[in-house]
Amino acid sequence: MSLLNIGGGDDPAYRYKMPPVVGKKEGIGNGKKTVIVNATEVGKSLKRAPQYLVKYCAVELGAVSTFDKEQGSGTVNGWHETPILQEKTNKFIKEWVLCPKCKLPETSMELGAGKKSKDIYFDCKACGYHGVADMMHKLATFILNNPPDATGKIAEGKTDGKGKQSREERKAQKAAKRAEKERDDEDDDEGGGGDAVDIGDGDDDDDDDDDWAVDTSEAAVAEREKSAQASFDKIEAAMGDAKVSDEGGGGGKEKKEKKKKEEEEDWGESELEKQRGVIGGKVKAAIEKSAEGDVNEAVKLLMAASSEHDLEPNDLFGFIFDLAFDENCVKQIKDTHKKLLVKLFKAAPDKKKTAKFLLSSVERLIEQQEGLMKKVANVLKALYDIDLLDEDAIIGWYDKGSKRKHGKAVREAATPFVNWLKEADEDESDDDD
Repeated sequence: MSLLNIGGGDDPAYRYKMPPVVGKKEGIGNGKKTVIVNATEVGKSLKRAPQYLVKYCAVELGAVSTFDKEQGSGTVNGWHETPILQEKTNKFIKEWVLCPKCKLPETSMELGAGKKSKDIYFDCKACGYHGVADMMHKLATFILNNPPDATGKIAEGKTDGKGKQSREERKAQKAAKRAEKERDDEDDDEGGGGDAVDIGDGDDDDDDDDDWAVDTSEAAVAEREKSAQASFDKIEAAMGDAKVSDEGGGGGKEKKEKKKKEEEEDWGESELEKQRGVIGGKVKAAIEKSAEGDVNEAVKLLMAASSEHDLEPNDLFGFIFDLAFDENCVKQIKDTHKKLLVKLFKAAPDKKKTAKFLLSSVERLIEQQEGLMKKVANVLKALYDIDLLDEDAIIGWYDKGSKRKHGKAVREAATPFVNWLKEADEDESDDDD
């Protein structure tokens, strides 16, 4: 088996080599899975834990993964062609192995200390680069919960990369992270959430029998207020930054199971990953129906998923942005999924918060899809044209700015469209005068 150059290229003298990914399809029906047979060998050549590679591929494919330590192989649910797995591996290398500065695979990873303990840092031995990883990607949360040791492997007993970390310290770290995310909810870079509503039958201009409506009774309002935090947690889970809340489950059994999962030291699937995989499959089915033009059936499938998993409109938007859109998202927004998106937006009780959530979802989508940065204005205009975003939401988001480098770049790319909106507003004001 010929080796590949890490990071691409065809220079036969390039000294950084890796074996190509070997995928093997197994199972039938609901048991379909793809085994990355040589995950350990590939991870070793990249100086990264093979679990990180497998998890990354699963996240990119919207699937659930497991890792067999004894066999040294990883499993991703569903059948996936080997070239696709190699493509995702190449993307993993670009984002989590190569140095952003010198582009050489000479980086090591470690967690920060103190207030920076929730950040992952790259150190390059070749050029001396020291910088923070992409903390918006779902893999970041996985790495924080399963940090590497000095050799790049997963540290036994869950260390911080330099020393031992107790279970209590890990729990405190997670709690601090959740608390900070709640405090940062006012920032545009974080997802929306908050006052989401239950989804049920309702009305719309088209296909009235299959829409959503908001129950405005006092009891329903009280129940929505009670479940607001639970909804916020699920939205963050959809974006890969948090867990799905078990609030509303009520029983001690669920709490015990949750505690047991948090205390497990092995590489089994978490309850969040299992639930997210199940929900993702159902949302995918709805997306496929929408793409076929059967919006009524797509709505029914989303309603069923909403009812079964206690999801809100913003929860579903999070999954749709993750699973339905790629570099062709402008066409997918304006044509392929327009009716479904409009129906779902009409179900949102607080349009301003949903608009904020959609804008943060756009930023994240652009961060994951390399070719979309030059299409930022077109993406925003597509959402504007179908009335998911209005002038106030877009201009407010733009003027508020961002502390993140990526957020600033997205706003800079959006400048032509925002200026057009502002000029249109000024023209209307002049006409009124």
